[in-house]
Amino acid sequence: MSIFAAARKCDLKILAEELGETVNDSHKLKDLKKIILASKEYDEESAKEWMNTIINERKEREEIAEQRRQEEIQMAERKRKEEEEIAERRRQDEIQIAEQKRQEEIELRKLEYKERKQKEEQEIEVRKLEYEERKRKGEMEFELQKIRLGAESRSLNSNSIANQNVNSMQIKPKLEIHHLMQKINSDENDISLYLIMFERLAKQAEILENTWVTHLLGLLPYDVAQLIAREPDEIANDYGEVNPYFTTLRKKFDHSLMKPQEKVQNEKN
Repeated sequence: MSIFAAARKCDLKILAEELGETVNDSHKLKDLKKIILASKEYDEESAKEWMNTIINERKEREEIAEQRRQEEIQMAERKRKEEEEIAERRRQDEIQIAEQKRQEEIELRKLEYKERKQKEEQEIEVRKLEYEERKRKGEMEFELQKIRLGAESRSLNSNSIANQNVNSMQIKPKLEIHHLMQKINSDENDISLYLIMFERLAKQAEILENTWVTHLLGLLPYDVAQLIAREPDEIANDYGEVNPYFTTLRKKFDHSLMKPQEKVQNEKN
């Protein structure tokens, strides 16, 4: 009976079939044992060896099946880990991309802020320069007006009462000269032609010759007007006496129109 010690129902079923017996799954373990022992082909030693072979083959199949099952488990575990690693790498990539995008947006905002600040500073600087330029021009116009008024005052005081009575109808010209001529521009005007035009227009406007200098001061550069205004009344009010200043002005304008090589050559001479 020891041959059945390690045997299972499936082992006994195989042994019974090998002995030529007909069995099915409905037979119980004790029924299979009885069928085997009652078989005409049963021999204890042969049945024992046969039983051991059947059991060993079953165990070998079970070991192979278990090995396959373990391999499948390991493969499934490796696949699960790989999928988790892929998912984690994808998640880390998404985090890195999102962080990179966030940093780029921060840098872009910093750049926009810097550009906006620079633009504001430039606009402030431009407004400051424009204000300084307006202030400078205003001060220059104010000084020129003071010079002109001073020259007019000296010119009027120098005239005799008799001349004032005789020319009382001619003191105020028909037209203001600054309405007829623009201020002299060294880049555009020839000083000689400019003075000729001034004299012609002054005569046409019936401006008294002893007030020509007064009218001309408002058309001259500030530095030249200052030089004339500093002269005594008898010179500052005489158009003929201030001609040397026009010569100086002519040289100054001619020099400004020279090419750099001509300026250097003239300075050497």
